[in-house]
Amino acid sequence: MAKELEIEKKYKVKRLPQNLDKYEHKTIEQSYLNKGGAPIRLRKIIKGENVQWIFSKKARIAEGSFECIEHNIKLPENIYQELLNAKEGRTIIKTRYKITLQSGLNVELDVFHGFFEGVCIAEIEYKSVEQANNYRVPEWLGEEVTNLEKLANGYMAMQADSISDYEEFIPREINQD
Repeated sequence: MAKELEIEKKYKVKRLPQNLDKYEHKTIEQSYLNKGGAPIRLRKIIKGENVQWIFSKKARIAEGSFECIEHNIKLPENIYQELLNAKEGRTIIKTRYKITLQSGLNVELDVFHGFFEGVCIAEIEYKSVEQANNYRVPEWLGEEVTNLEKLANGYMAMQADSISDYEEFIPREINQD
């Protein structure tokens, strides 16, 4: 079982980079179990011909923190399918683009599909809390929204009522850089 500490922040996306398909990307189908408890995710990750099925649990270290612990276990497809029968709410579908910044950090840009078509959220995973607190993000990213509950994928899957609640997270421009 893979277990790792993540120091990450979420950001609004003001403008999408040009030619997104030139960046490394994968499709993620994410469903949730255990409504009301610590989020337990089922993920199907598709990257080209490669498909992985993952059982995952992610929890913040403290309320309002941007540090979290994530546990991931790879599953065989048949076990994933059995667990999927117990999902709650909708399945979140998104394309995740990995965009390397000049600083050596990466932006993981999630472009949502289906119910949340067009919604975009970016995450940057930092090497330290100090770096996270002092890093100046690229100008195409907007304000930090790390602790905005409605942007948690678990909330989106099980509690979101209307796409209109997410209009501010649909970028209307493409970067001209």
